[in-house]
Amino acid sequence: MGAVHGVHLKYVAMSVACGTGAWCMGDVVAPVGGVPPALLRCMLWYSMAVHLLIASLFIWRRGEWIIGKSPLTGQVPLWSLIVWAPFHAPTWLYTAVHTWIGKQNGVPVANEVAPGWWIGGRYGSELGRKWAATIDLTVEFNEGCFGDSTEYLLLPCWDGTPPAPDAIETAARLAARSSHRGDVMVHCAHGRGRSTCVMVACLVRAGVHNSWRAAFDAVKLRRKGVKLNSKMKRALDEWEGRFGSRGLDE
Repeated sequence: MGAVHGVHLKYVAMSVACGTGAWCMGDVVAPVGGVPPALLRCMLWYSMAVHLLIASLFIWRRGEWIIGKSPLTGQVPLWSLIVWAPFHAPTWLYTAVHTWIGKQNGVPVANEVAPGWWIGGRYGSELGRKWAATIDLTVEFNEGCFGDSTEYLLLPCWDGTPPAPDAIETAARLAARSSHRGDVMVHCAHGRGRSTCVMVACLVRAGVHNSWRAAFDAVKLRRKGVKLNSKMKRALDEWEGRFGSRGLDE
């Protein structure tokens, strides 16, 4: 939920924990905290199934649509919060706590990694800035910057997984064009992996750097904790091979 590597393992672990809890309650007959044991077992079995499904989709790098996040407004609908509550609740809680801990350790909600270019997490709206464009890589959170953005692009990705090269190019071109009108925000949940993957391509397309690797080296100097896993590096290599290390108008 916040790590760039092996994120799906957290959902596997939660699935195992929920299944184990349901199994161990097999002989319980008294209410637990006022909840009938049969209902609690059903809730645990359902949570196990949800976490197992989400972990599978992380591995397959598909199925983001099941969360129902709107590409027009960046909002997660109420039905999703109910149906997928076992996914949303720990994800939202973990991100809130992780962001708070980051602030205590000198990692703000977003950093300007080049003049006018910002990488952040889901709480980037706390900056209170206006954005020429916001590129949102999350599938799991409501978009806080939507109302302050002239352009908004949703590229929904499970945590720890990159967009496809075509989608990276779409984001990079939008960001490069918008950067002439104001600041650009690229964010994911924590401002570490997904956002970094797209931002380095944006900086190349805008002519700030000549390659994604050069852009990544520069970004690391401006924001603590940014990382790219092997899937992200392969996606960027493919993007660079297909679309080239060139500015927008070259």
